[in-house]
Amino acid sequence: MATLVQLRCEIDARMQRGASFSSIEDDVIETSGLSEDQKSALWLYGWSFVALDAQRREAEAHIVQIAATKAPRDVPRPGLRLAPSPVSRRRTGRARP
Repeated sequence: MATLVQLRCEIDARMQRGASFSSIEDDVIETSGLSEDQKSALWLYGWSFVALDAQRREAEAHIVQIAATKAPRDVPRPGLRLAPSPVSRRRTGRARP
């Protein structure tokens, strides 16, 4: 199995030769057998070769996709209730518990 440093050099060489980032993900990072932290570091290193405008487009596309789905914190959690804010307590005249 190749080391983290060896794979970083492999990514560097492939990206310099014009390889696509997706091929780096598939052929180098995912097949590396390294820990998730090490894979994340290699992913970030490979991503640094992607042109800034392409990085921005990808980031914006992910934000749009995530924003289109309901965020987990917007879903009520069973067994939890929201405490009224101090402003709403003043309006209702209820004392603090």
